Amino acid sequence: MYTDVPEDRRAGSNAAMRCLSLSVIVLPVPTSAASSASTRDPARSPRRAGIGFWGLVALTFFTVSGGAYGLEPVIGGVGAVAGLALIILIPIFWSLPTALAVGEMSAMYPLRGGYFHWVRIALGDFWGFLEGWWSWMFTFVDMALYPVLCGDILAQIWPLLTGHTLNSLARIGFILGFIWLAALINAAGARWVAGYSLFAMVVVLAPFVAFILSAWLRAHPHAGAISTPVKLVHGGWGLALAAVLWNYTGWDNVATFAPQVQRPERTYPRALLATLGLIVVAYVVPVLAGLHLNPVTADWSDGYFVRLGALAWGPWLSLTMAITAVLSAWAQYTSQVLYVMQLPVELAAAGYLPRALARADARQVPWRALWLSTLLYSLFALASFGRLLVADLLLYFAGLSLEFIALLVLRRRSPQTPRPFRAARSWPGLILICLSPLLVGGISVYFSARHSPAFAAIGVALLFTGPVWFFLVRRRSKFISA
Repeated sequence: MYTDVPEDRRAGSNAAMRCLSLSVIVLPVPTSAASSASTRDPARSPRRAGIGFWGLVALTFFTVSGGAYGLEPVIGGVGAVAGLALIILIPIFWSLPTALAVGEMSAMYPLRGGYFHWVRIALGDFWGFLEGWWSWMFTFVDMALYPVLCGDILAQIWPLLTGHTLNSLARIGFILGFIWLAALINAAGARWVAGYSLFAMVVVLAPFVAFILSAWLRAHPHAGAISTPVKLVHGGWGLALAAVLWNYTGWDNVATFAPQVQRPERTYPRALLATLGLIVVAYVVPVLAGLHLNPVTADWSDGYFVRLGALAWGPWLSLTMAITAVLSAWAQYTSQVLYVMQLPVELAAAGYLPRALARADARQVPWRALWLSTLLYSLFALASFGRLLVADLLLYFAGLSLEFIALLVLRRRSPQTPRPFRAARSWPGLILICLSPLLVGGISVYFSARHSPAFAAIGVALLFTGPVWFFLVRRRSKFISA
């Protein structure tokens, strides 16, 4: 599906038209000093871009996945056959359409802030603001989950390392250190974050390779009986669907730092599709190996891969997998900070937040937005927000819906705009690509809301904060329109 545009044509009139459309039609030059500081010189962006293909693969891997950790409750909740079916089918109907849509939009408009601007261009300022606002609010709870998860894992393995339990004060200190060290890595610039993510991806996947090889050499007495019936827990299907969907979510987030990606019109589609294949393999193969080792799905619960590591190759592999589980969660958090801090930057540049947040340093790091985000996540991480997954999912699904609508509107309104990559060439194919993930996401939100109606209500309340803030701030601020 990728169309490789020749260099001479890119250097010709098409490139000139694209630069003109981005600078005049899409984002008029800001008049305020703060906004001007946040605006990049288009001619300098390619030289400053430091994220290549493999760096973007690693960043996408940790933005979306981070490895098979977290899939164990899916197998325990609905059984091996149904669980594997979800793990294999969800990327076809959810991840692949989303990756294709993001590939087209990122190649068409490689702008900092990504989907915030796509929706503004297609649907106007109000809906563009809601896209940015909902996406930013979604991160408050979502980002806090990673350090809390790491603190829980560390509390479990600390006695194995030291012979003593980890007290609550030390756990809080570890969580805060986790957050602020990730901020320092991001303060060094996008290239450092991409390099760290690539290193972490290799380290995280390596123990799974050892686990897969050893699991097939040591089998449970009932190995092969993966069709053993399972007694569903209350809300099992809804929770399993939400968990699998969550493990395949985040493809659009890597678009927010597009100006820092080398040749984004080419790199994004290739990296997104390559990462999708990598993630599916990284999910399916370890689950199959684990089921070969122990097909009794009633045993599968949170953190069970670590215990399966002990069955496969002894305590050392179990400990290694536990440590890399912490590294995976930390790499996920560190990688996602890169996209998260672009959201308040673009909201500020458009006038919806204080414009000082839009300023960046010489490494193109918006340090005010970085430290504000880090402070907010430090506060949220002091409490447990695991059950707010329903609210999180609702906010993400609302924003994703706007992105697909924007894709359809832009394809109809601007058919002549250069598209180095197309999600689909025909209208029926494009509509199918847009409807498929919306249907899957809608089903998941419905089941999750039925299981946790109170937290669904919290999600709805958070959605309504967007229109309220828009109309409150719009009355006393000037905006840069799309």
